[in-house]
Amino acid sequence: MSDNYRFSPEAEKKFQELEKKFPQRSSLVLWALHLVMEDKGYIPRSAVDYVAERVGVAPSWVAGVVSFYSMYHETPIGKYHLNVCYNVSCYLMGSDKLEECIRRKLGIEPGETTIDGKFTFTRQAECLAACGKAPAMLINHEYYENLTPEKLEAILDELIQKG
Repeated sequence: MSDNYRFSPEAEKKFQELEKKFPQRSSLVLWALHLVMEDKGYIPRSAVDYVAERVGVAPSWVAGVVSFYSMYHETPIGKYHLNVCYNVSCYLMGSDKLEECIRRKLGIEPGETTIDGKFTFTRQAECLAACGKAPAMLINHEYYENLTPEKLEAILDELIQKG
């Protein structure tokens, strides 16, 4: 098995429980990657190899899953992960103004993390399925809808205060 990454004892216990639920081992890939994200906050290359070996699939298959889903991160990210929807409804309703707000308020571009490590603006989401409440964004796993730059600035101020 990979020399660099191993599940934490807690993740190992969860993985063993999942093995009982999924007789087709390839079905464990998404779940195993979630466990890595819980452990590390991102998925290092050594974890891709480890998951592939544990599940019994090719490392390239696991790497493809990691690169396909935006919920998985291959590098460390900030405490607050920002994703602005850029599909047509959100864009027409001002999602570009939300990106400008993030740039101005936090001083980061898409793909960057603030110097203090608190905020990462990794990519623009293709669609958050909130067309009727556009523009929308995700901060970590929480949806924010009907946003304006002023509302977003207040949300960011609150998160800055939280630490």
